[in-house]
Amino acid sequence: MAGYLDIPISFRKIIDGKDIPRIDLKNSIHNIIHLITVTSYNEVKHDSSFGTEIWKYDFENIYNTHLLKDELKKSIAKSIRLNEKRLINVNIDLQIEQVEISTKVQNRRIKTQIKMEVNALIDKTNERFNHNEVFFIGPLSY
Repeated sequence: MAGYLDIPISFRKIIDGKDIPRIDLKNSIHNIIHLITVTSYNEVKHDSSFGTEIWKYDFENIYNTHLLKDELKKSIAKSIRLNEKRLINVNIDLQIEQVEISTKVQNRRIKTQIKMEVNALIDKTNERFNHNEVFFIGPLSY
């Protein structure tokens, strides 16, 4: 059943009195996990627990990827457990590596790539839930 609002919300449609696109439960959870991931702590004024520590490392030279992996894993897991109550038994797997990418300005650039996999159960339906996302830090991009 498509009963959840999709993001980004079109406020123009609301003003014009038109229907807003709706999505199903799984896509709604995917959206929230993505929002949690790209939001820094204290960015949401009414909820300082919403977000992750990813932004803390965005412009850092990362020498210890094991420490980074552990810190981010804890941060992401804690935030998902606190802010996405529709999931239970949340497990996070992160893979972090330095990759060389092509850019328009320079021929090549080294960035830190994070592959994130979230595995959980949807509490309401007891269905398995899997969310995969890949992003780069320094600066954060997708």
